[in-house]
Amino acid sequence: MAVRALFSIFGVQGDDPDLVKAQYAAFSKQIPLMYFILLVNSWGLAATHIAIAPAFLTIYIPAFLTLVCAVRILYWWIEGLRPTADLDALRALRKANALSWVLAAAFAAWGLCLAPYGEMLHRSHVAFYMGITVIGCIFCLSHLLSAALAVTVIVSLAFAAYFGMTGNLVFIAMAVDLVLVSAAMIAVLSVQYRDFLALISSKRTLLALNEENKLLANQDSLTSMPNRRRFFAELESDHQADHHAGHQVGHHPDSLDRHAICVGLIDLDGFKPVNDIFGHGTGDDLLIQVADRLLRLGGWGPEGEDRPANQTFFARLGGDEFGYITRQGGLAAAVDIGTAVCAALAEPFLIADARIELSASIGIAALSPTDATVASVYERADHALYESKRQGRGEVVVFSKEHGEAFARLLTIERAFGKHNYEDEVSLVYQPIVDMASGRLVAFEALARWYSPTLGHVSPAEFIPAAERSGFINPLTRLLLRRALEDALTWPAGIRLSFNLSARDVSSGEQALRLLNIVLASGVAPQRVEFEITETAILADMSQARTVALMFKAAGVGIALDDFGTGYSSLTHLHEMPLDKLKIDRSFVNGIDGNSTGKKIVKSMLRMCADLDIGCVIEGIETRAEYETVKALGGPLAQGYFLSRPLSADKALALAAADAPLAAAPEVMLAS
Repeated sequence: MAVRALFSIFGVQGDDPDLVKAQYAAFSKQIPLMYFILLVNSWGLAATHIAIAPAFLTIYIPAFLTLVCAVRILYWWIEGLRPTADLDALRALRKANALSWVLAAAFAAWGLCLAPYGEMLHRSHVAFYMGITVIGCIFCLSHLLSAALAVTVIVSLAFAAYFGMTGNLVFIAMAVDLVLVSAAMIAVLSVQYRDFLALISSKRTLLALNEENKLLANQDSLTSMPNRRRFFAELESDHQADHHAGHQVGHHPDSLDRHAICVGLIDLDGFKPVNDIFGHGTGDDLLIQVADRLLRLGGWGPEGEDRPANQTFFARLGGDEFGYITRQGGLAAAVDIGTAVCAALAEPFLIADARIELSASIGIAALSPTDATVASVYERADHALYESKRQGRGEVVVFSKEHGEAFARLLTIERAFGKHNYEDEVSLVYQPIVDMASGRLVAFEALARWYSPTLGHVSPAEFIPAAERSGFINPLTRLLLRRALEDALTWPAGIRLSFNLSARDVSSGEQALRLLNIVLASGVAPQRVEFEITETAILADMSQARTVALMFKAAGVGIALDDFGTGYSSLTHLHEMPLDKLKIDRSFVNGIDGNSTGKKIVKSMLRMCADLDIGCVIEGIETRAEYETVKALGGPLAQGYFLSRPLSADKALALAAADAPLAAAPEVMLAS
């Protein structure tokens, strides 16, 4: 035990690699200075004794010691030029520590061998040499405390023993002073060494905290996947590397260049109903399992550790949206990964004894060095994702040349919509909704129109998505609702107003409250107003949409589900949403007079509405045959070009005031 304690004092411990590296770095800079001091002092002492002491003491031994020191200086100079592993650093320090005993003994013995020669002044020079040299060496060995202790013990004890036994009070006093000063210096160095250890420990803790903060800043806390910030940092790094390489991905966005870096965006279909039905805890567990499947597809471990540069990079971008980056194989490889993702996520998830099934819609785009920013490729992939969800869920869509043209058109519309004063450019038209039993008008659906000074007439199918993307949709909805209510105030009291809301309108409680206040302040009875909501808007956030619908219902405003039958999980919406009416999509009516399957579907929907005590509007009736067929099936309300095209506010008022059956002479309305 005592031997181990002694070894710990005079030995170099290697159990802390960070400390060993820090010691080595500091020691390697100071050791050449120590050898320089030692050699200058030694040759100075030899020079003063060269005439009175033998040549082997004044020339040969100093020359040999100089050769040894020169070799050590050269060694440390070479070591400083190359990086040293932890094990090499420890070996070098232990070698230097052992050598400090040998050199300290050699130089001390050589100095004492010169002490008998010459007069008192020469002896004083020997004493001064040993004292000042040991002090200099102790300072130079401050970061290797064991070596400093070795030099102090050997030189101080040798000095004290030799000069203490001379009987000369001056030398005895010098011996005592040297021992006391050396002891004090070792004590001071011990404190500094502890501070050095504390500094290394603090640095290690700080580095660990920095790594932890870096991990937290770049890792999704729920799934342990890389997060949105890391995703874009990775994409930016790839973009810069691709730009410097000068690589071109081809002339078209759908180039199949095998070197193109590609971005895929993944959206989980049917995730929000999981939160609504099973709760957010189950939703979180589901996201964790989704992340695990994606990471394994990308060749990562479950913790998402770093991967080779050519491996697929997966990240969670937020909510139920994920993304990936492929670096090899171009669009073909990105599509293969997307197909594999769809297959992996189509497998059922088992969470708390519940079997949950999902699908994934994926949009893919290729990164080009000509892209000014990575936002460009992200927007293209996002547009492809939108097309994927529009075409059918569970699909992989690659951003193509056609998509590029449509996307460019969307951006043009978006810029034009934001650049001009849209308040003076948008207007409303009104399409009648007719009671099929009597043929009389019961309501108008307000439809937005936009005439741009630069683009001309722009379809609502184009400018509404542009308004949603650019953030103008909420103020636009409020503007159009005010105008529609002003027109409705002039209609007969029995005519209702049907008004469309976007997903952004029902996803915000603040916006919904503003819309309700507009209705209440308009002078139009809330019971005459009906808000139409699409299934897409409900899917965005079922819980929020239901809350908004209940708020409208409480004020007396009606709620209609638009385009029924074309969305996802329509029966779920019937069960969850407080609906007053369904609007059967025109796709079921087109050619219904000659389509037995279409007749059965519409008939089933009409029966369902009757059983649920929900009103029903048949949309898209364009021919007399379709009208008569739907009427024979028992359709209560109808809307379509056969009855009337959308009318200006003046013509809508005239029609409402005339109170004439529309179905009796529809050709008149077509002409209008």
